[in-house]
Amino acid sequence: MDPITIAVLTAATGKAVELAGDPVRSGTKQLWALIRGRFKDDEELVKAEQAPDGPGKALALEGVIRRAAEADPEVRREAEALEALIRQAMDVNQEFWRELEELRAAVRAQARPGSSNNFYGQAQKVIQIESNSGTINF
Repeated sequence: MDPITIAVLTAATGKAVELAGDPVRSGTKQLWALIRGRFKDDEELVKAEQAPDGPGKALALEGVIRRAAEADPEVRREAEALEALIRQAMDVNQEFWRELEELRAAVRAQARPGSSNNFYGQAQKVIQIESNSGTINF
């Protein structure tokens, strides 16, 4: 399960949401209804939902999704089903794929400022060294 993708889409507004399609939008609403119902007193959930839209909100939601999926098998099943719908939408709609990748990159950059790894296809023999003066990739 990839909770960051689900969180990014949940926090997304605008074009990515429009491009996602009805099954993905419905799946997102269904997952959040389940999480809200089961974890309504969770302080992290309340903070995440009140956060302004953007990468910070997606990061907060990712943590909530991850913890909820670990604590509740039904939430995990719903999240995995939503992830499958997202992957299908990405396969069919290249514009949706690009929008979602841009949003994910923004969230990754906020989560770990200064470095980002994007692999498409198979990554073999990759080494990354990070120091205070920068990142060196081989």
